[in-house]
Amino acid sequence: MAKKQFSKRPPRKQQRLNKRQQSTVNDNMQKRIEQLRGAEGVLEATVISHMGYNIVVQTQAGAPLLACDWRQHIGAICAGDQVLITEQNSAQTADKQQKTESNYRIEAVLPRASVIEKQNVYRGAKPFAANINQLLVIITHEPMFQASLLDRYLVMANVVGVEALIYFNKTDTLTDADTLAHVKRLQAIYEAIPNVRWVNGSLKTAHGLDALLAQLSHRKTVITGQSGVGKSTLINALIPDIDIQTMSISEASGLGRHSTTNSTLYRLNPDMTEEGILIDTPGVRSFDTYHLSPDAIERGFSEISPLLGSCQFSDCSHTHESGCAIKHAVEQGDISQLRYDSFLQALTESINSQKNKR
Repeated sequence: MAKKQFSKRPPRKQQRLNKRQQSTVNDNMQKRIEQLRGAEGVLEATVISHMGYNIVVQTQAGAPLLACDWRQHIGAICAGDQVLITEQNSAQTADKQQKTESNYRIEAVLPRASVIEKQNVYRGAKPFAANINQLLVIITHEPMFQASLLDRYLVMANVVGVEALIYFNKTDTLTDADTLAHVKRLQAIYEAIPNVRWVNGSLKTAHGLDALLAQLSHRKTVITGQSGVGKSTLINALIPDIDIQTMSISEASGLGRHSTTNSTLYRLNPDMTEEGILIDTPGVRSFDTYHLSPDAIERGFSEISPLLGSCQFSDCSHTHESGCAIKHAVEQGDISQLRYDSFLQALTESINSQKNKR
């Protein structure tokens, strides 16, 4: 059977809306969602990936993947989004014979329980994973991870309102006594942070894989990590049939191969939603936090935020003032020096960014 061909139309030109226009669009979209819900021929689906000029969705685990067009002004769409779709019938002429081809269109994006965005200096924020409840950060000692970078992931998880899971890979090569002691000290620091869990393992030997799977089961997780930490290896280990899922996505989109630059949703069990969902983010190597407000940065450090407002001075910078509750906690060992240094670095970047916007 001949492969279904999808027309390649030029990409739509994105039009930026001001706050008033965006508010009007949001109000109209909410009204449209209310009208669509329960209407005949309207299906709810999960976005699997954005492929070329089509968005691939699935109505439920085990169901066929569908390629969709989408209405204008419904906002950016990303993996994990819940959307409402309708089937479209369009008459086409081929070889002088009239035939009808069915396609689908996304009519609306349902409100998100959570969304993680990648900040771009020129294009602003772009969502890449929606409706997740956990962020998985893969780190290792080859090269040794930077605590300040890991802290940015954790700040983002806090801002979004999801839990964080750290997977330390390549423990099979962690043989140097000093390096091992250093990693153990770091693990103790991060395991003490609220809503953060740490799992050790080795993808090469499969050590710790069962413990990791237990943390991923029944959760919707977005996977992040820098190059070389084993992110692709981990995904292949967790999803044995990933080649089949990837091929299905490519065939549904009408493209010859799967793009490696777009976030893609995979199921730990392709036939059971509740088994767990993973969203791969190949284009996301790190998070910037400079665009976040100082308040967001302060709230992003879970062990520091409870002390806010307890300093002697209301405008305390937490750097040199006497009576600083945060500095006192560092001196007492209740907050690690490492996390405190990351906190000041991120806070300074945020304050300087806010000044540059004025």
